[in-house]
Amino acid sequence: MAHRRLALVLLAACFAGPQLTQAADVLDVSKLPGILLDDSAAHKEGPWHDSTHTAPYVGAGYLHSGTSKMADSNAPKSLTFATVVPEAGEYEVFLAYNGGSNRAQQAPIIIQHQNGESRQRLNQRPGPQGPASFQSLGKFHFPADEKAVVKITNDDPHGIIIADAVLLVAIKDLPKLKKFEAKTVDPGDKKAQQQAEELATAPPFERIETTGLQTLTPRELDELIESVAAVDNPTPLVDDESFLRRVTLDAIGRVPTEQEWKTFLEDPASNKRAKLIDRLLASEEYGANWANYWSDVFSYRTPSPELTFLSYDTPKHWLAEQLNNGVGWDQVSYQMLTGVGKVADNPAAFYVGYHQADVSRLAGESTRIFLGAQIQCAECHDHPFVDIPQERFHQMAAFFVRTKAELPWNDSTQIVVKSKPKGEHKMPETKQIMLPAVFDGEPLAQDTPDLERRAQLAKWVVSPENKLFAKAYVNRMWDRLMDRPFCDPVDEITDLAGYPTLPEVHNAVAEHFVANRYDSKALLRLILNSQAYQRQLPKTDEHHGPLEASSPEKLRSDEIFASLAAAIDLPNLKGEQKKPTGDERFPPPPKSTQDLVRDAFGYDPSLGDQFRPQTMQQAMFMMNNRQLQAQIAADEGARTKLAKILADNPDDAVAIEKLFVNVLGRRPSDKDVQISRDYLKQVDDRRAAFEDLLWSLINSAEFTTRR
Repeated sequence: MAHRRLALVLLAACFAGPQLTQAADVLDVSKLPGILLDDSAAHKEGPWHDSTHTAPYVGAGYLHSGTSKMADSNAPKSLTFATVVPEAGEYEVFLAYNGGSNRAQQAPIIIQHQNGESRQRLNQRPGPQGPASFQSLGKFHFPADEKAVVKITNDDPHGIIIADAVLLVAIKDLPKLKKFEAKTVDPGDKKAQQQAEELATAPPFERIETTGLQTLTPRELDELIESVAAVDNPTPLVDDESFLRRVTLDAIGRVPTEQEWKTFLEDPASNKRAKLIDRLLASEEYGANWANYWSDVFSYRTPSPELTFLSYDTPKHWLAEQLNNGVGWDQVSYQMLTGVGKVADNPAAFYVGYHQADVSRLAGESTRIFLGAQIQCAECHDHPFVDIPQERFHQMAAFFVRTKAELPWNDSTQIVVKSKPKGEHKMPETKQIMLPAVFDGEPLAQDTPDLERRAQLAKWVVSPENKLFAKAYVNRMWDRLMDRPFCDPVDEITDLAGYPTLPEVHNAVAEHFVANRYDSKALLRLILNSQAYQRQLPKTDEHHGPLEASSPEKLRSDEIFASLAAAIDLPNLKGEQKKPTGDERFPPPPKSTQDLVRDAFGYDPSLGDQFRPQTMQQAMFMMNNRQLQAQIAADEGARTKLAKILADNPDDAVAIEKLFVNVLGRRPSDKDVQISRDYLKQVDDRRAAFEDLLWSLINSAEFTTRR
């Protein structure tokens, strides 16, 4: 009943609030040449406001920096439009906006191009002088392998900044632009309405603010764990070296460097662990590491479409940026569920686009990933084990029935997600029309447009009243950091399935996550500072209860690659692209070193430890990969880290310690030193002996395990 009440509240709010944009307000840009970037695809920093006050405009509306009556109008903010042009060359750049007496007289605009950075200030009061609502910002040369960037800031603008869209037109296509006639969409023109709907964007994300939620301190988390988990015999906290390696791997996805090791151990501060956690969470590597994790969550269950090889580089860059900037997971999830446009322009559209807008996949994956509820078994029949009727699955699928994805050959960044003007989802056997509904909630009306469907689904998914959303995220983070999820399997947390442990702790940490506006950094800061996280591994086979000791965990493939890069400067080389042949018209993209590591060590992070096996492929890569072997060489011409260590440190004891610190993040034990010295005596070749020593450290289980 809670789900039903929530669904009714959300639907009532939808019907009572602003409706979708009228077609006559929307510019028909279907025949506009060049690359169009709507404001919905721009990266926002600071408080920007959506508006439809002055028509016409592109898409669902435009952005403004705030009126004088708004408290945040002068708060620092920026708006970044970025895309990769299809071919290098000169382009004319246009900005769409509407003029007015209160508009900015000096709107600061920065354009990043091949020759550097150009800055200008635009007077928006007279209105744009180009076609439709577009004003030329000049001609610039853009390369094909770097993003073309147009950035708008509010540094002393003298008025309200307006931003609707950015248009890049190749010089050769400018004649087409001159012939372009600005028209709005005629409500009676069904074809034009269809084009407008395809170009429409979802309503902007608005968080439902909540009050009265409880936050936790690390001490309070530990006290709660002790009270409900019967922690009778906990292991002591790890030493500083072990903590440094563990937390660096968990936060930024690699082993610490020698300099990071030295700086941390020499820090006399009593709170140096908390300071280290803050530094790691502030690093750009933090976002990249967890974007890699989420990329694995998505990619291992997403089959590649025919003739298109899915690359997650663009989505990963976007996810990393969101996480580094503290964007809430609720907003990130909303953007993915409602994403439209070309993946290259709006990376959030990858979620729907990479699934080819397949209703069955999106229904099953959306509930599994965002809610920790597996309903895919109910696609063909009622769930055999829990109370999930077949209708529930198909009601979820109906949210995506009017979504489509246009797939190109080879380049997945060119996948375009659009809306279809009609269509309803039907049960496979009875052909009964199934209307969109969340679990046991009331259905949406028939003929509800695509973006309204997906927006209502996304609002329900990320609502603070929907406890599954926060608990699903927390369960994954707890599993990754503690190697013991609250609910196992990690993507099944409903009361009807799974075997939950410590539900009081799970609920409290999830509430802390919501209270901190779904900020992943706040969640990790809580867990990483707790004593439960910082405990030693058990030194014997003695059985420990939940959270009485930490647990070892196999590293993900990207963590192994990043650790190899930090330890031995392993480069990420990429092979040459194969040429098409009669037998292979669309050869796959060449694999990089990181791709090869992923092939050997990758695994689905949604699966448990038993699905993370050690394989012969892993051993063969570590022993025989040519790029890796080249970085182990110690001869003078190699210019490797090992060669430098040996050249700078004639004392074997010092060289041995540096090798252990760089590879394993710790000093060698007395036994390690003795074994190493004995081997050096046996091999009458210092370089060859140290190469073998380095090879053995990299091939050790310790190197590929988080401890």
